[in-house]
Amino acid sequence: MQDCVFGISGLRGVVGNGFTAEVVTKVAAVFGNFIGPGIIAVGRDTRPSGVAFLSATAAGLMSAGCVVEDLGICPTPTVLHHVRLKGRDGAVVVTASHNPKAWNGMKFVGPDGLFLSPVEFERFRNSAERGKVSRADWRSIGELRRYQGAVDDHISAITENELFSDVRNRTSGIRVGVDAVNGAASEAAIGLIRKMGAEPVELNCRTDRALLLNGFPRATEPRACNLTDLSNLVRTEKLDFGVAFDPDGDRTSFVDETGEPLGEEKSICLACLYVLPRRKGSVVVNLSTTRAVEDICSRLSVKVERSAVGEASVVSRMKEIGAVLGGEGNGGVILPEVNFTRDGLVALGCVLGLLGSRNIGLSGLRKEIPEYRMVKSVLDLSRPEFDARRKRLLEEFSNARVDNQDGVKLEGVGYWVHVRPSNTEPVVRLIAETDGKIRAEDIVERAKGALKGM
Repeated sequence: MQDCVFGISGLRGVVGNGFTAEVVTKVAAVFGNFIGPGIIAVGRDTRPSGVAFLSATAAGLMSAGCVVEDLGICPTPTVLHHVRLKGRDGAVVVTASHNPKAWNGMKFVGPDGLFLSPVEFERFRNSAERGKVSRADWRSIGELRRYQGAVDDHISAITENELFSDVRNRTSGIRVGVDAVNGAASEAAIGLIRKMGAEPVELNCRTDRALLLNGFPRATEPRACNLTDLSNLVRTEKLDFGVAFDPDGDRTSFVDETGEPLGEEKSICLACLYVLPRRKGSVVVNLSTTRAVEDICSRLSVKVERSAVGEASVVSRMKEIGAVLGGEGNGGVILPEVNFTRDGLVALGCVLGLLGSRNIGLSGLRKEIPEYRMVKSVLDLSRPEFDARRKRLLEEFSNARVDNQDGVKLEGVGYWVHVRPSNTEPVVRLIAETDGKIRAEDIVERAKGALKGM
């Protein structure tokens, strides 16, 4: 596993270069030991290597005495929903999320339908790195089952939820462009749009292996800069909006009716606009998410709490305080009533609900979200070097409010900057957001200069 990345987000690597069937089978067997005998669901995204590595995962789990339930191609949040709905003992999602086509990976889910907590994951990783595996004998080896209804179950959980149950009556005539990057959300997004009474117009929604051997049709993350084709489709076909996903369907971003991409940061903002007037309660987002969330929540008299970066941290804090909504600025929306994970289908449901309940287009709704300027950058610096130079950063921004729960976040008048060491690389990531009166680029350069000792 030395050429793979094995962190809180799971195991990932380049296929054939560290990430091999042998590695996957062994890690899956360790996970089977970790969970214990029971039913483990397995789903995958659409990468050409997915069939091989789902098979390797199943083999490892069965060799540890687990019953494997193959869900086929489905979004990551669908797998987590299935574990909770059916009371399964855990799950493995075969996906490399937004990584390029040459990669694949494994995400690990516990019996609560949540990704392993940091404490659980460390125990599991330690077991995997020790390499000791207990195998079942011929009498207790596991079996393979198939279940084809997980996506339909997930869609029903959204459309039958009280928040969305009457959306179908208000969305007739709404046409939605769908760019699923030929990934796991392709069929699911189309199915949800139809069930909510709107009309999908497909772009990059094919999942056949022969097509995907040429790679994904665009860069995998649903960033504004990657959505040119979707923007053109919305304009050409005069659609009401467009929605884009990443390959495993847990993240979304949107394009308004003029073809203008809103950007990933706006997804959680749109969810706030839909959910919070209907569900009063706290919201949790991570330290790097746009300040616009606070602005919207302030208008709605709702409290916002910040967590460390990472879905597990956001979910943990949500559970602690009973938050009604959460998410991250990378396009992730978490609605506990449906799913305690980032769920691209839920984000899509919120936008359909908004357009169905408001006599206004997505461009008009965008005007209700405050505009800030955000800049992201990376500095080559190890974690020990960052720790040694942290004091310089505090001195440079001496008038700022400091949050130390994940690296350093410094918040001053008209700006904030979040500086945090990577968990997987010897780099520091910097994100700054300003109100436009201050250049975000200048804030980032000030932070870099302090860390470099300039």
